[in-house]
Amino acid sequence: MSKKTAAILAVLIILTASGCSLQPGNMPANTAPTASGRGYVKQLDCLYFAADDFSNHTAKAKTYGVQTLSAGVVPHHLLAGELIASFFKTAGETGERYDTVILLGPNHKGEGADVSTTACRWKTELGTVECDEDAVSEFMACKSLDARINDDMLQNDHAVSSLVAYIKYYLPEVKVAAVLLTRRVTLEQSKDIALLLDSMAKNKKCLVVGSVDFSHGLSAEEAKLRDENTRQAILANDLERIKRMPNENLDSPETLCAILYYMQEHGARAATLFDHKSAVDFLENPVLQDCTTYFVLGSP
Repeated sequence: MSKKTAAILAVLIILTASGCSLQPGNMPANTAPTASGRGYVKQLDCLYFAADDFSNHTAKAKTYGVQTLSAGVVPHHLLAGELIASFFKTAGETGERYDTVILLGPNHKGEGADVSTTACRWKTELGTVECDEDAVSEFMACKSLDARINDDMLQNDHAVSSLVAYIKYYLPEVKVAAVLLTRRVTLEQSKDIALLLDSMAKNKKCLVVGSVDFSHGLSAEEAKLRDENTRQAILANDLERIKRMPNENLDSPETLCAILYYMQEHGARAATLFDHKSAVDFLENPVLQDCTTYFVLGSP
């Protein structure tokens, strides 16, 4: 046994004895052999995947009856996995031949750079999802965004990690470019992201998806009132109003503003509301006191 192997084993024994372990939300990205077998490449795990839940969500998925789909918003809370599945099922049945799915979502911890991304591929139970490295490079090259690579953050934050298996299931050939945004991202930067995405979409078939959960931490009745306020702002494309909204309305105004501005650049007068539900609908508890809510939006 080599000294290096012995040292690794010693560390693992110490961690096990002390009760320390790495849990979802705090896992380093791992490595896998390259296709040539001559080197290694980082790949990210979908830490929040649960096979039984996934099967249930895909079995219940519906389609939203559109012929084209270029952008949308879905939840990342897997209680609402049925809605995630329905959006990507709809995308898969439009007949569009997407090259890339670009995922934007909140950096929940707010740590690190304001714009974080990864050039890693994703490992799912259904197979590997390749990264669109060209798209990642374009984010990195945009001076106003100052994007940084942070592989572990992208893996551990459920904002995008939760969605990748659904993409693989319904759009098995696409690549993915994933980006996390903090609350510090300005409205102008959200618009810059939209314009960058619009430029990318001129050269490849993109599906641009915002990963956003809406009302948090309120009773079901209070959440309903917040959602109505948010719905009105979405349909009015009132980006300044959305940007000012707190977590009680949504967890990533920055993501939603980028998606809505991108939709406008593609000629949509307003987002189409595909679905709207809350944790009450899934837990069947009308007096829920900590109620998360979900909108599914789309645009041709």
